[in-house]
Amino acid sequence: MPEILCQQALERVLTYLDDDGVELTTDACRQALRLLEMSMAQGAGPDLPARCIDSIPGYFERPHESIPDASPPLKRGHIGYD
Repeated sequence: MPEILCQQALERVLTYLDDDGVELTTDACRQALRLLEMSMAQGAGPDLPARCIDSIPGYFERPHESIPDASPPLKRGHIGYD
């Protein structure tokens, strides 16, 4: 049985969230279903999975990744030209 578009959209949203470090709790899954429902209310065209992915920032607080400082500190240098 081929996968229907709403299943594909939900799977992509949950995979994206999991890869982004969001814990897939019951509440997170419910929020993903609400996101899917709102996206489907705008139409269930072939762009549904993409619209769902684009809507994620409005529905989920995603973890912030901090980038550590360079170690050792970078120093500006030259190669001896005057």
